[in-house]
Amino acid sequence: MSRLSLAFAKYPLQWVLLGLSSLLLFLSLQHTFLHITDLNKRDTIATAGELRAQFQEMEAFLEAMRGQAEERLRSHPQSILSRHLYDALRVDGAQRINLDRVPADLPPALIGNLTGFGPLPTPGSEREDILHLALSLSPLLSTANKLLNGEVAWIYFTGTDNFIYLYPWVPSQQFHFDPAIYQKSYWQDVLSQQPQASHASLSRPYQDLAGQGMMITLSQPITKAQKVVGLLSIDISLDYLESALLQPPPQLGTLFLINQHRQILARSQPGSAPPQRHGDEQGDYHWQQGAFQLVHAIPDTPLTLIHRIPLIALLKTLIWQSMTALVTLICLVIATLSSLHSRRLNQRLNYLSRHDALTGAFNRHHFAALEQKWARSGAHTTGAIMFDCDHFKRVNDTFGHGVGDQVLIQLVRITQSLRNVGNTLIRWGGEEFLLLVSDEHASLADLAEQLRIAIADHPWAEIASGLSVTVSLGHHRQRAGISLHESIRRADHALYRAKANGRNRSETWQDDDQQKQE
Repeated sequence: MSRLSLAFAKYPLQWVLLGLSSLLLFLSLQHTFLHITDLNKRDTIATAGELRAQFQEMEAFLEAMRGQAEERLRSHPQSILSRHLYDALRVDGAQRINLDRVPADLPPALIGNLTGFGPLPTPGSEREDILHLALSLSPLLSTANKLLNGEVAWIYFTGTDNFIYLYPWVPSQQFHFDPAIYQKSYWQDVLSQQPQASHASLSRPYQDLAGQGMMITLSQPITKAQKVVGLLSIDISLDYLESALLQPPPQLGTLFLINQHRQILARSQPGSAPPQRHGDEQGDYHWQQGAFQLVHAIPDTPLTLIHRIPLIALLKTLIWQSMTALVTLICLVIATLSSLHSRRLNQRLNYLSRHDALTGAFNRHHFAALEQKWARSGAHTTGAIMFDCDHFKRVNDTFGHGVGDQVLIQLVRITQSLRNVGNTLIRWGGEEFLLLVSDEHASLADLAEQLRIAIADHPWAEIASGLSVTVSLGHHRQRAGISLHESIRRADHALYRAKANGRNRSETWQDDDQQKQE
């Protein structure tokens, strides 16, 4: 039987309490884990809903502006406003167009700046129509910027013929059209998609040419006769996206906003380790790459939210929120261990009270308890074998008390290896031992002689060179009318007769011994 099985057999109640405590802790941690993940999942979905609403709002403005722009292209792109602004365009010495001088009779908040390569187009040319189209969009760009206040960095129209109309207005010295725009992902991605796509194109992140940091761009193409003549675009700062992930911030872990190209656009906690593999959308949290991860695709957008909870952070939260159950478990464990320790201590004290500390044999205290037990049961056939070590003082004097102690310990081991189940070995005093034989059919003479020979033949020289040990034995079996004490006394008398007859021998009680004593 294993040690664990023995421990359970000895202390079943304590083990049951410990098991119940562990189950309580497991259920508490499981409930807390589900509670934490459910709250964070709801927060992630709520953040996704906010981002979806903003994305759809921007898409709606782009679609509305594209519809009006293409309608004007089909009819007449010029308007009173566009002609007024067109007359304000200037070409500088470097042959660059700008709208740095806004007409005084127009509200400044209505106008953006048109910059590009000159010269101004000839009247009636296609480029003149596209410039008028861009200028006529001023009210739409202004309205969209006002309604999307704080969400966008720039709203603009980029023509295919080297110009851009940018809102809100900034002087051309701060920003002027750069043909590098045509190499930006927002332009290339739109040109690569299908004409009249149902959704706006979302670009990869890039550095803003107007100095506003990293951007992504939502764009819709404006076409005429299935030919792209320009793009309507809304720039969104990555800084704004990060602030959006913090409204409110996740209770635990980090939110990552991912685009359709699996690039990280924003994260709620700077420096957090990003997911190496994004995976498919998951309904619940799953263990992945050292953290519990939830992947939630934002509907009707190319964006995905990934919420990651590192294991260490989760464990800290679980422990903190399960503190009541944990403290209860700790208290129960302490109580259980204390109970086990007390029981082991009591058992040890009980053992010491009934056993000889040196040899491990039973002592006189155990004999007294055993005698009372047998007296109550009416047993009167117990055999008594008394034996002690011959010339034990000589052993101590010659080899030292340490060797003497080893001799006594070995005597007990030899005796215990020979005695039957139910027999009891007691250290009676000094080097004298008492073997009580409960089997009424056992021959005391044979058992005593077997013990004597085993002791005499034992290799005592292994303990000390030149050491040899023998014992003398006396035995008597109790019978009706004779008490156990009397039987022991007779066995002791037989022992002394064995010593008187030369030692290293066993003797039994003779009835004439009683007559001599009398």
